[in-house]
Amino acid sequence: MQQLRISSDSDPRVEAESTINKRYITTISEPIRHALDDTLELGDTVRWVISDGELSPEIVHEEYGAFEGAEPFDWSAWESNAAAESAWSE
Repeated sequence: MQQLRISSDSDPRVEAESTINKRYITTISEPIRHALDDTLELGDTVRWVISDGELSPEIVHEEYGAFEGAEPFDWSAWESNAAAESAWSE
């Protein structure tokens, strides 16, 4: 059973519980997903951090579109080994 505590407006704390299955997999509970609606995206990773005995999850956003503005590669310039060798020697 999921337990939930949502605090007053003066305390932005949201608490929820989830169960770890026998493969050590767990789900981010709906209240937490809802509270982080603008933060979580599909493909993100949860990083688990233990510091001074306290466990804190951090959201690591996946970076998409790194080469979005890159020009297409011109393969015709690489048709001969001489062109490749001169490019590497520059």
